[in-house]
Amino acid sequence: MRPLFTRTSIHLRGLVTHRKPSTPRTATEKHPRSNPVHYSERIHTRMANPLSIRTEPLYQKDGQKYTHTSTLTSIQPLSSLPHDTQALFKPPPETTPYILTTPSTIFHAQGGGQPSDTGTIASPTGGATFHVHQVRKVDPTILHMGVFSPPDTPFADHQDGKQPIDQKVDIQKRILHSRIHTAGHVIGLAINQLIQDGTLPPTILDSKASHYPGASFVEFCGLIPGSAKPLIQAHVDAMVAQDLPVQIEFWSAEKARSECTGGGVGLVQDGGGDGVTGGI
Repeated sequence: MRPLFTRTSIHLRGLVTHRKPSTPRTATEKHPRSNPVHYSERIHTRMANPLSIRTEPLYQKDGQKYTHTSTLTSIQPLSSLPHDTQALFKPPPETTPYILTTPSTIFHAQGGGQPSDTGTIASPTGGATFHVHQVRKVDPTILHMGVFSPPDTPFADHQDGKQPIDQKVDIQKRILHSRIHTAGHVIGLAINQLIQDGTLPPTILDSKASHYPGASFVEFCGLIPGSAKPLIQAHVDAMVAQDLPVQIEFWSAEKARSECTGGGVGLVQDGGGDGVTGGI
């Protein structure tokens, strides 16, 4: 395992910031029955409700799968979704954003402090390309928000849900996000081990983390003295030097709580109901 980082700072105080909710975008009014129906409306009225169909998150079990072929379950203008769902996204300015759903996806949805993947969804026969800007999980589905190139040219020949589409993740961005996320867990594990051996006080508790490029941190409740920074860094460096593999495993909640250090507070039920994901 290559070194995940050179130096990583740690918040020493439990400061919490609150983001002001985005103002919901006004849904586009439907055309009167007497007028021709807009092309995008024809598409989304013939396909499934994007919020009702489960999407299989392939990225949870294979972090190195960067291409995938699937079908399409829905295409909707973002403006056609409920306001609370629209507020989850920040579309590029001066564009017509759409929401695509698929039976399965390799695009990592935003969550766990990690930003979502970006990339493209396109037909193998050519034509329009859908540029994925943001991905959100709204149980039971995963929503891909993006824009078409050329603009306003949705996959007209994929409305039956039978034609294949090719998913491609931005590999370099995925690797960067994964490395930053892993680095946060390594820091958390190092601090928890120093708590267990008595080097740090037992009153220190895991709080939260962010794994965004340029804004990554791990935060703890309690006081970590400034003098402990060299000890934490040395412990982290020693763990990185072991070159241990990073892998995905699915455990029962009981096993995770008994064997995980610090990560037990972040357990999430797997979509298939057969396991949980959590920290190190």
